[in-house]
Amino acid sequence: MEPSRRRNTNLSATTTAVILLLLVLVAAEMGSVGAKRAACSHLSGRFSGLCILDEQCEINCKIESEDNIGGACDGFPSRCYCQTQCPP
Repeated sequence: MEPSRRRNTNLSATTTAVILLLLVLVAAEMGSVGAKRAACSHLSGRFSGLCILDEQCEINCKIESEDNIGGACDGFPSRCYCQTQCPP
């Protein structure tokens, strides 16, 4: 009876390994499905002065160009940076 126990153990280990591999592959594939392009930022060409409120910067950036998807204050001294979709 010794050989049949080994065969079952090997089969069980192989089955477990295959299932784990499939789970990893499915998880990796699902992670890439919802992936969005990163946002690229550039200094606003229109905003002047010290940037204090992100909301004001965002409004300015959206008025500045329809390609801008947002804006935020950053750096020292704080300046307005607009965000766009990075090219693929």
